[in-house]
Amino acid sequence: MSDCDRYSECANAGKVCFKCYDFSLYKPPKQIQGLRAKNTSRKLKTTKGGMQFEQDGANRYSSAVRSGQDAARRQPGSGALAHALGDVITSEELTAAIAEFKERGSITKSGAKSISIKKEWLDKLEQEAARMNRDYYFLPFRFTGEDKDYLVIEYEMLMGYIETIHTLHEDNKRLRGEL
Repeated sequence: MSDCDRYSECANAGKVCFKCYDFSLYKPPKQIQGLRAKNTSRKLKTTKGGMQFEQDGANRYSSAVRSGQDAARRQPGSGALAHALGDVITSEELTAAIAEFKERGSITKSGAKSISIKKEWLDKLEQEAARMNRDYYFLPFRFTGEDKDYLVIEYEMLMGYIETIHTLHEDNKRLRGEL
């Protein structure tokens, strides 16, 4: 109402004055903010922990494979866009892969942390890997609020990684012997 002490500065003035008593619906006017500088850091500034988990996974993979070069990259819009397959895509020659990151967790009746891995996630991941011409795919996961990461991978695929590592190790030993 116009007899209110704060009528001229209230954002709700004239809208809900008939409901207001003792300034219960008082709303200060919106402050106009200037433009902010663009965020150029590699850390995501987001409230979604899963997105940060994806970026951390891509960064760790890249640093393990190529000493900090981008061997893995986070897929923008994964899950929201039909053409954005997988959460993280790797591009190295021998073991290019696609990964679907899951950060979940619930507490069982006994108080233990638990996560359910759905077969449909793995089936979809296998199909997406085939569409992207990737022989390897995996599902990293972690429990919400924890720092330790785990991995779901087909056993035969793991055996392929082990075979590749063994072959490369043997080739290195042979080449060192030739020097």
